[in-house]
Amino acid sequence: MKHGGPRVTFQKLPPGRRVWQLLFWLALLITSLPVRAVDIDPPFGLDWGETRERMEHLITNAKGKIVERREVNSRVVWTVEGLVQTHLKRTLFHFRNGGLEEVELQYQNDQWSDTEYNTFLAQLRGRIEKRFGPGKLIARSKEPVDGDVTQTLVSYQWAKGQSAIELIYFSAVKSPDVYRTVSLHYRAIY
Repeated sequence: MKHGGPRVTFQKLPPGRRVWQLLFWLALLITSLPVRAVDIDPPFGLDWGETRERMEHLITNAKGKIVERREVNSRVVWTVEGLVQTHLKRTLFHFRNGGLEEVELQYQNDQWSDTEYNTFLAQLRGRIEKRFGPGKLIARSKEPVDGDVTQTLVSYQWAKGQSAIELIYFSAVKSPDVYRTVSLHYRAIY
């Protein structure tokens, strides 16, 4: 039986050229594979886009309580208390178009000094850098506001794929009153 079309012949290449040809084809194959950047997943084993119905079920099962539901800039935001994690005061879940888009963990301890907050911030930053590398310093300031209030803000960010984490320390001091918090924002970037 005779086949039509061009005839393909293979030439035997010298051993050195065979290695280079193999490396060429291997490199071509690797560069043609789809590349997916590693995303930063939300905390608590969640996935981006979780529905409000599923989140309500998960929060209830975790013994958390939704203490506030509001709409902010076309997003639905839930404030949740009672999720068990050391020094976690509250968690904010942000939804856009019905799916989870951001999780904000707010850590506070009324007994901590400024030094203890800085230590906690450094520990969180170290854990994140161990997973995602050095963060980008977004803000660092300490300035008077409204005359007798001094505000301090320190913020770092890590972005990977279609998500990011931002670690923020905020304090406002008007002697003898002090407000301090460390927050960790997990965000899907669309």
